[in-house]
Amino acid sequence: MRKLIAFMTAAMMALSLAACGGSGGSGDAASGAGGGVSSGAGGEILFGVPADVSSLDPQTQNDSYSEEVVKMVYNTLYVFDENNTPVPSLAESYEVSEDNLSWTFHLRTDVKFHNGKTLTAKDVEASFNRALPEDSGYITTSMISPIESVTAADDATVVIKTKEPYGPMLSMLCNYNTAIMDSDFIEQYGRDLGTTAETVNGTGPYKVASWAKDEEVVIEANPDYFGNKAQVGAIHYLVIPESSSRIIALENGEVDMIHKVPSEEVARLETLEGITVLKQPGVGQRLFRFGCNDEIMSNTKVRQALNYAVDRDAIRKALFADVSEETTGPLAPAVFGSHDYGPIKQDLEKAKALLAEAGYPNGFDTKIVTTTQYDKGSELAEMIAAQLAEIGVNATIEVLEWSVFRPMISGMTAEEFDAPLFIMGAGTSMADADGGYRGLYTTTPDGKNDRNYGFYSNAEVDEYIEQGMTETDPEKRKEIYAKAGQILYLDDPAGIWLYDQLNVFAYNSDKIDGLRVDALGCVLFDNATVK
Repeated sequence: MRKLIAFMTAAMMALSLAACGGSGGSGDAASGAGGGVSSGAGGEILFGVPADVSSLDPQTQNDSYSEEVVKMVYNTLYVFDENNTPVPSLAESYEVSEDNLSWTFHLRTDVKFHNGKTLTAKDVEASFNRALPEDSGYITTSMISPIESVTAADDATVVIKTKEPYGPMLSMLCNYNTAIMDSDFIEQYGRDLGTTAETVNGTGPYKVASWAKDEEVVIEANPDYFGNKAQVGAIHYLVIPESSSRIIALENGEVDMIHKVPSEEVARLETLEGITVLKQPGVGQRLFRFGCNDEIMSNTKVRQALNYAVDRDAIRKALFADVSEETTGPLAPAVFGSHDYGPIKQDLEKAKALLAEAGYPNGFDTKIVTTTQYDKGSELAEMIAAQLAEIGVNATIEVLEWSVFRPMISGMTAEEFDAPLFIMGAGTSMADADGGYRGLYTTTPDGKNDRNYGFYSNAEVDEYIEQGMTETDPEKRKEIYAKAGQILYLDDPAGIWLYDQLNVFAYNSDKIDGLRVDALGCVLFDNATVK
């Protein structure tokens, strides 16, 4: 029987804006990549995950399972360290111009892609320029919209110019949607980059060995990595959709660790010898967003009413008792710019009064759209529907396969989108309010829901998010984002925030050490060792 694996964690969360440097200041720091010490890679880890990777293109991947692999295969210019501070990775240092519009980054010169090609500033330039055009359609496009241009000054120097001062620059560069790709692969594969193992060429501590869709992704140690060499020979991401099957596989020794331990199994697994359950807060939240293109849901008072109709305490106790925390705002506490507005408690009388003010004293008919891709997605929808019925809102439930649901939130027009209330995850790997708000809740520029999935639009929110993006003083940014969050959460709600998620894994503490989990809930194997 195969023994199970163990891991230790160190959270890499939040932004330290003090590291951004002042006007014209230096950003020199000790490299977070390490010094390339290696004792030889060996052994393997079998990791049971709920879903397959959707893409290994950093600029199109938009789920934690894809990002988990991307983080092992690629590198970014900067990366969060265990002290929640952006530190150099592919870049060694930076300077900012006096007007805070020009950022000059000096690259390492010892970095090679997995195929042996040396990384240069041209690869950085090509990676960003691929997503910069507004019509490029990449997930990265909206996030990097503050950037005006990216230019290779020489092989080891790249200059990023912004349209306006941009406070969270280093935090944005820690986001793996900005991971650096091989310019040759960008040209060769275009939109097909990251769709198969052969189209992936990163610089990370692991390289993709194989990818059998909906079955398994295998990554192997990269012996030429510029930093600390991977100590584990191979990681197998085995797709096991059912949580019960993952738990059986773990207990039987068929896998070494598993994602997403359901609440009802936590206490039992904690009693089993050799199995440890890790519960760690991060940036993740669960909510049901409003489709504001819907005639009824476009009414602010309706959305306020539905917020007061929902009993979050009952939902957490019934479905997520051991894997969630009470939510107090539209950003988790780990995110820079978050604010505690207090929990929203169920108040049926207030909800009914708001419905009457909105013109629906007898309630209305609507639809809740969910998917089982999210933990207990169907059960959540059922509980919310039952609670809404208490104020006269009759909600039918539509359960969609992920293959159907995902395209709904990937570029539909308001006329096409039909989800008045729909399940959604929230969280930003930037660990900054700019990543948690901009694009997701700012008015959609092209009329499609590429990131603003529910077509939410509020001029004040747009203004505050713009101010927070261009402000460079951390304390002023917090004040600005507190105002934006007040509107999004309470005054003109964009969704019904239900709970803050704990990242929950189960593993065996006798097999391996040194794994890390970042704030997004991605397991990182770069420092792992098999005992």
